[in-house]
Amino acid sequence: MDFKLIKKILYIGVPNGLENSLFQLGKILLLSLISTFGTYAIAANAVCNTLAGFNILPGQAINMALLSVVSVCVGAGDYGQARYYTRKLVRLAMAALACISGILIVFAPLIMKIYHLTPQTEELAIQVIRWHATLAIFFWVPSFTVPNTLRAAGDVVWTMLIAIASMWTFRIVFAYIFSNYFDGGLIGVWIAMTIDWAFRSLCYCLRYRGHKWEQFGET
Repeated sequence: MDFKLIKKILYIGVPNGLENSLFQLGKILLLSLISTFGTYAIAANAVCNTLAGFNILPGQAINMALLSVVSVCVGAGDYGQARYYTRKLVRLAMAALACISGILIVFAPLIMKIYHLTPQTEELAIQVIRWHATLAIFFWVPSFTVPNTLRAAGDVVWTMLIAIASMWTFRIVFAYIFSNYFDGGLIGVWIAMTIDWAFRSLCYCLRYRGHKWEQFGET
């Protein structure tokens, strides 16, 4: 048993597992909130979740690549290369998301015809997916791709704390505030989600611009 190696694996795996577990719990709470809006909102949310998955698909693929590439750079102690490939892959991810977002924004009414939705559901789904597609261009990559560079260097606890705090403060609390006090309904829930993205983007980009995350790769 190589306990030193096991300790390193658990140091990365446990925070990621905890972050993902709490993220899924938060999604369940949001679904319970959305279920109170009526069947048309539930249907619109289901359609938008499917389309949003396609919207961010290139970013998720590049996230996997970035994690592997930066890990190799950090292992070699070459942080200049780590930053170089981060910038390169972030630009690639943002370009890919912008292309798909543009398609969704322009052709959303035609895409909705596939699902045979009621007029009220279709109108709401178009509003939601256009909001998601627009904000994803600017905030999805900084909030989900940049932190993979930090994780690859071993800066996993800080990224976990930011993700959990942002998720529960903005995505969950703001969703309930927008829905209960501003009559935001389903669009309020998705607005709260993009506020979560914006806060994560700010925190992760500031962390990346510094050098503290590089110290984790040296330990």
